[in-house]
Amino acid sequence: MKVTLNVKLVNSKFDQAYADAEYDGKESDDNIKYLWEDEFVVQGNVASIKVKNNAVYQLKGLMPDDTEFCYDIPDTTIVECTMDNGSVMQFPFSKKLISKTDKSQTASGVLFSVFLKSSKPLVNPMDGVYILEDDFPQELM
Repeated sequence: MKVTLNVKLVNSKFDQAYADAEYDGKESDDNIKYLWEDEFVVQGNVASIKVKNNAVYQLKGLMPDDTEFCYDIPDTTIVECTMDNGSVMQFPFSKKLISKTDKSQTASGVLFSVFLKSSKPLVNPMDGVYILEDDFPQELM
């Protein structure tokens, strides 16, 4: 199946009452609902998708000097896509950043939407990874 992941940063200053009164419920130039939006189409055929709550995500990578690092990021929600070939793709979100999620079936596959709070600072070290700044390893800042 085709899986699309849509991530939106919700503007905490958005005023729905103002939008309802002045713009038929829609956002305006001075009252923006989302500060930014990312969208990812998982490449390949996804055999299954599951959500892991209260998980620990292992942030792995290479330092500039090519030494490997691995840090445990606590209290995450991980959207995990298992591919037909058995490989796994993970999209982690610090739980405290999540305002709400939504999973829906579309004509082309599954759309998984994540709405993030703008009131908490976040770090986006790579595509599809959204970590609360307080939980991000200081060594990588």
